[in-house]
Amino acid sequence: MAISKTKDLLGQLAQLEKTVSEFSFEELNANEAKVLKNSFDTFRSSLENHIYSPNTTSSMVEETKASDIREQESAQNQFIAHISHEIRTPLNSIIGFANLLNEENLTKSQHKKVDAIQFASNTLLKLINEVLDYSKISSGNTNFESVDFNLHSLLNDVMFLCETLIVDRDIELLVEIDENVPKIIKGDPSKLSQVLLNLLGNSVKFVHKGFIKLEVFASKTFNGGCELEFSVADTGIGISQEKIKTIFNSYTQAENDTSSKYGGTGLGLTITKEIIEKLQGNIEIDSTVDSGTTVTFRIPYPLGNNINTSKNTNNDSTLEGKKVLAGTKIMVFEDNQMNQRLIVEQLTKWGCKVYSNLSLPKSLKTLESKDLDLILMDLKMPGQNGFEVSKIIREHSNTKVNTIPIVAFSADFTEQDSKDCKAIGINDFLLKPYTLEQLMKTILDNKNIKLEQAEYSALLQKPMIKPKETTVVDLNHLLKECFGEIDMLNELVKLFKLNAIEFIGNVKIHLKTENLKEIALSAHKLKAGFAMVKADGMRKLIVDLEASCKAHQPEKVKELYELFLTDYPLLEENLDMDLKTLNKK
Repeated sequence: MAISKTKDLLGQLAQLEKTVSEFSFEELNANEAKVLKNSFDTFRSSLENHIYSPNTTSSMVEETKASDIREQESAQNQFIAHISHEIRTPLNSIIGFANLLNEENLTKSQHKKVDAIQFASNTLLKLINEVLDYSKISSGNTNFESVDFNLHSLLNDVMFLCETLIVDRDIELLVEIDENVPKIIKGDPSKLSQVLLNLLGNSVKFVHKGFIKLEVFASKTFNGGCELEFSVADTGIGISQEKIKTIFNSYTQAENDTSSKYGGTGLGLTITKEIIEKLQGNIEIDSTVDSGTTVTFRIPYPLGNNINTSKNTNNDSTLEGKKVLAGTKIMVFEDNQMNQRLIVEQLTKWGCKVYSNLSLPKSLKTLESKDLDLILMDLKMPGQNGFEVSKIIREHSNTKVNTIPIVAFSADFTEQDSKDCKAIGINDFLLKPYTLEQLMKTILDNKNIKLEQAEYSALLQKPMIKPKETTVVDLNHLLKECFGEIDMLNELVKLFKLNAIEFIGNVKIHLKTENLKEIALSAHKLKAGFAMVKADGMRKLIVDLEASCKAHQPEKVKELYELFLTDYPLLEENLDMDLKTLNKK
């Protein structure tokens, strides 16, 4: 290129850079200005390369472009994480106070309004989680566990959650697990649950009549493990072949009106595909409009060891949890006044002694003078953040202070946060917004050794023989659903018993002719009753019985029915005892 033309071009380039900078400063916000500057720098670098190094390959330019893209993506992910935190903080208060309101003596109309608030809040939380999940997965900041877990137990839990979503709809929920599927495998149970709930949740959303079926079998075996194939089939609205090609793309939904009609971000399948591929698996979709969809994915899993699977030592009963928590001394570091008021009220209702709204010097003096059991620490406080305060506590010279368990909580939690927590000595983490059950479980998991010993002593006084799973009931939840009205509870229990008697009569009649269709209908009607009285073990038996009817396995149906006849009288005894206790209160 001629020298005169080169000088002229570089002069114009300098003038253009000055104009771009002035425009950015006067007309654009910081993010827009950054994007414009990156674009201009890429253009300038390309032009200078052509002037000064005309023989240089395009690889340098491509590398510069890739670097710019990575920088922009990093900025976007930071922005998403920041916005997520800012939304989660007030949302935590909304969900928390709605939970507390639901425990009050409200009218039926007020309960409906609280339910509406909870539904809207949880929907918003789900959308935020999807966007944040996508941001973390796409940037490679998601952690994947590798632990031994019970696959069959996980599948049962997932199906139970899905079953609660299809009440009052003419939909059959089916599951078939091949006998060659191992019970204990090694991997990330939470990610597998997320994938299954995404896919089954889509089916629940788009199926109005028919069935949803989950099938699992081991498609291949290898040394020390197997490839598991999961298939979710439904009779929903279906997807056109044209749309299947782009269905896994970000922010894509099958049809233009899907978002307005069914809700969602359009990220569910994108996240699902990303997770499956990071687990060395693959996914495919086969669908016909107005007929249904089948989604199949395969993931390799090593075989696990049953000894290493975690045992749930905590009692799921809220009442039992309250008994254990009563008198627990907890210090709360939380700068947001609304969130502080919320958590203090929650803990006080459980009989805890709470210390909050203290300056750091006063907090340290309280930790020295009182025998506290736990510290709840907000990580993202202004001024001295939770990491810095936790470090001061851990470096304190008094062992009474530096050994107190610390549970961090925040509206977002990155991989770096996890590393920092471990380095400082923070014991556990709770993500906002959390449920009351999650808060209680976290406290029970981390409370000081004094309470653990007291709990152990109390357990020694209990009978060692636990009631059979199929005979366990819990009416506390149903009483809450009855707004605390014991008469209504008594009436519902009577209706439940009548339904059980009707079921026994129907099955007895139809077993003679092996009319499995009618038996399946009777079982379908009854399983909601067992869910109502929290008889999860018996509900699972009824679900298995219904599935055996649909699979046309009369011998299995008879076997399960005999088991029902043996265990139901014991369940009814426990039901009557529970009811008698509640009537005395």
